Amino acid sequence: MYLPKSKYIVKSTKGDEFLRKDGTYYVGTYIETYKGNFYEGKEFKSGLPSLRDTRNIGEFDNKPVKFTNNFIKPTEKDYENGKFTRYFVQDKRNKSIIEVNRKNYIKFNREVYVKTLSLDWILSSPLENINKGPYIYFGARAQNKETVEKAEKDIKGINQFIINLDEFVV
Repeated sequence: MYLPKSKYIVKSTKGDEFLRKDGTYYVGTYIETYKGNFYEGKEFKSGLPSLRDTRNIGEFDNKPVKFTNNFIKPTEKDYENGKFTRYFVQDKRNKSIIEVNRKNYIKFNREVYVKTLSLDWILSSPLENINKGPYIYFGARAQNKETVEKAEKDIKGINQFIINLDEFVV
């Protein structure tokens, strides 16, 4: 089937938006047609695998989410990887900050009255810096402090919200 270029747009996704038929999330370029259908690839042609849009179903529904903290805890796999992603949201109106789970982060990301931020949190030891001759091996606390300082540029006040820099470190 032929479709003129004026009838589709090529976009890209980092995941969590489209499912393949086998149930895995699709990462890469995709095509959105004028009819609202989605396909893998960069150019429309017959036989392209279709994608299922998950942005408006299940955990990605459009119900308003409450501005409350979620209980966050790293998984065993996170500990094996040595880090995990933490998600934060700041209300632009009153500057309050909360930590949320991934599902709520995605929902909040669509709201205009908030700023969202994700950051990688180091979980693995050593906790403190180690000096070996002229070299310094930065510990989890120093790496997490640097991450929070960089995040301060995006969300003012995050360094007052995250005060325990060795939280979750084993």
